[in-house]
Amino acid sequence: MMRIHIKVFIVLIISAVFCRSAYSGSDDKQKDIHQLETITVTAQKKEENPQKVPVSVDVFSDIRIEDAKIEDVLDLTRFSPNVHMKQNYTEHVIVIRGIPSFRASTHSPAGLYVDDVSYPLHYMQNTMLFDIERAEVLKGPQGTLYGRNTESGVINIITRQPDNQFRSKVFGEYGSDDTFRSGANISGPLVSDTLFVGAAFQYKISDGYAENLSDGNDQVADSEQVNARTALRWTPGDAWDISLTADVMNADNHIGGYRLISGPHASNPFEVRKDEDEYYKEDGNSQGLRIKYEGSMFHLLSVSGALYQTLDKLADTDLWDDPGDRKVNTFKIRERQYSQEFRMSSAQKGAFEWLAGVYGFMEETEFNYKYDIVSKGITGKHPIANMDTDGYAFFGQGTYTLFEDLHLTAGLRFDHQDLEGDLRDDIKGRHCSQDLTYDEYLPKFSIAYDLSKDFMVYTSASKGYLVGGYNWLMNPTSETFDYDSEYTWNYELGIKTTCLKGKLIANLSVFYTDIEDKQVTEFDADTSSNTVTNAANAHSQGVEFQVRTMPVQGLEIVAGFGYTQAKFDEFKATEWNDTHTALIENDYEDKYLPYAPEYTYNLGIQYRSANGLLCRADLLGTDRYYGDIGNLSEQDAYQTVNLRLGYEKESFDFYLWAENLFDEEYLTYVAPFDKNSHVGFDGPPRTLGATLTYRF
Repeated sequence: MMRIHIKVFIVLIISAVFCRSAYSGSDDKQKDIHQLETITVTAQKKEENPQKVPVSVDVFSDIRIEDAKIEDVLDLTRFSPNVHMKQNYTEHVIVIRGIPSFRASTHSPAGLYVDDVSYPLHYMQNTMLFDIERAEVLKGPQGTLYGRNTESGVINIITRQPDNQFRSKVFGEYGSDDTFRSGANISGPLVSDTLFVGAAFQYKISDGYAENLSDGNDQVADSEQVNARTALRWTPGDAWDISLTADVMNADNHIGGYRLISGPHASNPFEVRKDEDEYYKEDGNSQGLRIKYEGSMFHLLSVSGALYQTLDKLADTDLWDDPGDRKVNTFKIRERQYSQEFRMSSAQKGAFEWLAGVYGFMEETEFNYKYDIVSKGITGKHPIANMDTDGYAFFGQGTYTLFEDLHLTAGLRFDHQDLEGDLRDDIKGRHCSQDLTYDEYLPKFSIAYDLSKDFMVYTSASKGYLVGGYNWLMNPTSETFDYDSEYTWNYELGIKTTCLKGKLIANLSVFYTDIEDKQVTEFDADTSSNTVTNAANAHSQGVEFQVRTMPVQGLEIVAGFGYTQAKFDEFKATEWNDTHTALIENDYEDKYLPYAPEYTYNLGIQYRSANGLLCRADLLGTDRYYGDIGNLSEQDAYQTVNLRLGYEKESFDFYLWAENLFDEEYLTYVAPFDKNSHVGFDGPPRTLGATLTYRF
C-alpha cells in the first residue's frame, strides 16, 4: 500500500498553525450556524442537488476553484479522485478511472463540454478556467445523455452568465520564471430584469522552467496565451432565458521541454539539448446560443454551438543537438464543428420525471503531418488527412419514484454517425479513402433508495463507447486505414450522505468497468506497417471516496481518495524484437493500462476568518503509472503541496502562494523513444508568487 511521506505531516502541521492563529484572531461574534455551500448541478442535463444524483460526480464551484488556484483542466483533474491527465504541450488526454486512449489518438475516452458544447479533440481539452460558474466531473460512461467519446466520463464546464447583480474586478499575478497573469471581468444589467451583458479577459505569459544546454536559452519553453469571452443574455419574460456566448483564444508557445529521461543522451530535469526552435501555436473561437423556456407543463432548451480551432507545431524529433542527426516534424490541425441539441423535460417534481432530446452535429477535421530528416535533406513522410463526420442522436431518460424513497431510472440513446476519411501521402505514394457508419444503442439503468432525506444508496449500469476512426499517422495502407469502436459497461454501487446539519458531506462509490474491443496499436505483418486495431479486452475496477466538512465557522476540510486497477485481460500484439530484426508476439495480459495510476488523493485544509484572513494548504498525490502498454516507461509515485495565504476585504484581495512547495520532480508525460531511451515531460517545479485582485 502507499507509503505515508513525511511531507504529509509537514503540511498538516503548517495548516494547523495557520488555522489556529487565524481562528484565535477572528471575530468573537461569529455565528455558530454554518454549513457547506449548496451547489446545483446539471450532470443529468437538468438542475439537481448533486447529493441526489445516482452518479459519482465531483462539483467545483467558482469559489472553490479560485480558493484552490485551479487555472485549467489539468489542475482540476488533480483535485478529483481517479482522474488523471496525460499532458504535454499538445496532448491533453483525460483519463478517468484508468481508461486511456491509444498512442497517436486524436480523441479522448472522456468528454469535455463547455456550456453544453463538445470540445471533441483531446488537443483542446486543457482549456483555461476563468470567469466560470462551476465545473462538474462525472465518472463512468455517460453515453446515454452525452453520446460518443464519453465512455469513461465527462467534464462539464459552465461559464458565468450575467444577471441583475453588477460584478467587476481586475487582477494581476506574478510568479517564478517571470510568469505574469492578469485579467478582468465585468457584468451586469443593461436593462434591469431584461437585458444583461458580461465580458471577461485573461492574459498569461511565462519564460518557462526549461533550459536548452546547447545554446544557453532559458526560455526554450516559454508561453503566451490570451483568452476572452463575452456574453449577452435576454429574459423577455418570466419563462424565457436566451443567451449568446462567444469565446476566443490565442496561444504562442515554445515547446522545448521534452527531454530524454534515460539512455545515452539522458538529461537532468528541466534541461534539454536541442538544435531546433520548437513552437506550438493555437487559435480558436466558439459561439453558443442557448434558448430556454420554462413552462408550467414542460421545459424546453435549444443549444446551438459553433467551434473552430487551429494548431501549428514544430518539434525536434531526435531530441538532441547532433548536427549529423537532425530530424523535425511539423503538425497542423484544422477543426470545425457545428452542433444543435433540443431537449424537453418535465417541469414539475413528481413521481415521474423525464427528459428527451435530439442532437445533431457536423465536424470537419484536417491533419497535416510532415516528418523531415534535415541532416539528409529528405522528407520521410507527409500524410495529409481530411475527415468529415456527420451524426445525429435521439435520447431519453426517465425516473419513476415509488413509496417516495425508491427511484428507478432508465435511459436510452440511439447514436448514428457517418464518417468520410481521405488520406494522401505523396512521399510514401499512398492514397487511402474509406467511409464508415456507426449505429449504437447506449442504455443506462439505476436504482436509488433514500434511507433518509440525507442518506442515499444507489446502484447503476451504463454503456459508453469511443468511436472508431482512421489511422492517419502510422503509414496506413488501405487495409489498415480504419479501426472500430471500443465499448465499456460500468457497474457501480454508491452511497451519498449529508450529515451534521449540512456540515459534512461524504460520498463513496465502488465500480467495475468492462472494456471490450480496446483500441490499441501494433504492427501488421501482412502490410509491414503500424496500425490501430481492436485487439484487446481490459477492465477497470476500484473505489473512490470524497468528504467535505466545515467543523467550525470558516474552517473547511476537503479530502478525496481513489483507487483504480486498470489492466489488460487479453492482448497479444505483433511487434519488432529488441534488435528490430524479427517480428514477435508479445502477450500483455495483466499489464497496466497506460496513464492509469492505481491511486490518486487530495487533502485540503482552508480557514477563512471574519476579519479577512485566508489560509489554505493542499496535498495532491498520484501513484506510479506507465506510459506504454508494455509498462516499460514509468513515472514513480509523487506528491505535491500547495500553500496559499491571503487577506480579503470588500474591494480587494491579496494572496501569497506556493505551488509544489517541496520542489517534487515528476513527469506529466512519459513514453518509449527508441530501444535504449525514454522521453518525458517535466511537471512544474516549485513556484512562488503573489496575486492582487481589485473589485469595483
